[in-house]
Amino acid sequence: MADRSDAQVNEARPRAGQNESGSTPGNVVPPYDMGAEQSLLGSFIVSNTTVDEVMDYLKPEDFYFDEHVVICDSIFRLRASNKPVDVIVLSNDIKSHGDLDRIGGVPYLAKLTELVPTTQNVKYYAEIIKESSVKRSIIRAGRDIYELGFSPTVTAMELIDRTEKFIYEASQGMVRGDFQPLERILPMTFQVLQERYDHRGSIRGIATGIKNLDLQIGGFQPQELVVLAARPSVGKTSLALNIAAYNAVRLKKPVGIFSLEMSREQLAERVISSEAMIEADKLRSGYLSQEDWQALTQVSNKLSEAPLYIDDAAGLTALEIRAKAKRLAVTAKVELLIVDYLQLAASGEKVESRVLEVAQITRMLKNLARELNVPIIVVSQLSRDIEKRDRKKPQLSDLRESGAIEQDADIVIFLYTDEAIDTSEMNTRTPTNALVAKHRNGKQGNVKLMFDKRYTRFESLDTTAED
Repeated sequence: MADRSDAQVNEARPRAGQNESGSTPGNVVPPYDMGAEQSLLGSFIVSNTTVDEVMDYLKPEDFYFDEHVVICDSIFRLRASNKPVDVIVLSNDIKSHGDLDRIGGVPYLAKLTELVPTTQNVKYYAEIIKESSVKRSIIRAGRDIYELGFSPTVTAMELIDRTEKFIYEASQGMVRGDFQPLERILPMTFQVLQERYDHRGSIRGIATGIKNLDLQIGGFQPQELVVLAARPSVGKTSLALNIAAYNAVRLKKPVGIFSLEMSREQLAERVISSEAMIEADKLRSGYLSQEDWQALTQVSNKLSEAPLYIDDAAGLTALEIRAKAKRLAVTAKVELLIVDYLQLAASGEKVESRVLEVAQITRMLKNLARELNVPIIVVSQLSRDIEKRDRKKPQLSDLRESGAIEQDADIVIFLYTDEAIDTSEMNTRTPTNALVAKHRNGKQGNVKLMFDKRYTRFESLDTTAED
């Protein structure tokens, strides 16, 4: 097997598609670090335990040179099988896949062990390699976006969607978590507990504005995914909008709403009806009394100053929702997001079934809640199967189209009415149950509400208004 000279060691071949002359300005070679790659691989061979320090963070594809991709892949494969990694075992594994000559044979593997300054710096070597890998991914994405921009079959919105997807995928390469010892976690935990003690009895996080429901839930906390589900005409959109208006209008907390079903004007009318206590059908018909106009005048300034933001673009994809939400988080420092409703959203990718697509969307929304550190309320429909049962009380299996909704949600609230009540009757006060069927960090239970359809407004059953 031919040995490689030092010059040959420093002239390893970049992987196909990596050294793309003509794809970068002035034919500049994409970023890489030969020394970091060789030192990291050498460290793996010299001290097998160093593999575990970066195996969850680094991928073989992050290496720039084809030989190093093959070597790293073999090392990870051996380590995952609890086999030792040394020059002999490694060379045999690579040889069994027909790649030994391709990587320069045993001499190159031996040479790697000689190039290790110290095995204690593996995390730094890995970070250098990952940094270069992500930069190359962005460069390739830029090239692909550039070429797609000239395609007559790609619309501007499709180009934006793909651009955001490219950048999102590249950014995920830099995401890395790590274990923290309990002693570092405890100080922050005790600080939170002290804050709760100092403000005991008050609602922490995002309140609903409905006394009994707030007492049951304790407020929506940052990073929580909240699912609000019901059959049609029970009031799920109205409750979501009530929560939004309470926080934006009364507490001045910025709220963003993605309305995939109703227009922004329709939502605005509902907010006016609820806040001004003007019957919704009067606003639709135009038959307003002098008292109604006075109420409109009184509430208009308060509503115009409310930091409530509505996006009513139809057919939004998960990536579009994510991109818009991140922009709103920067420009308005949004504290609550609402998506109405889940079944009208699209993942933006080709998937085998709608169930898998909904699973992708809910997972993205949960990740988005954690990334932005805000609660996200997702309005969802319930399956028609509930209508086939003698007892109409919803259960978690009734969530339409995906068990992933139940899995990803921190809180699941079902709205339903008692079976004897005709929910189709308009302009009536309808007793409604808000069943907290899942609460990852709290208690479950049923809360009695009153839905006043005249004003599309929910209240606690035992009172006429909640401030």
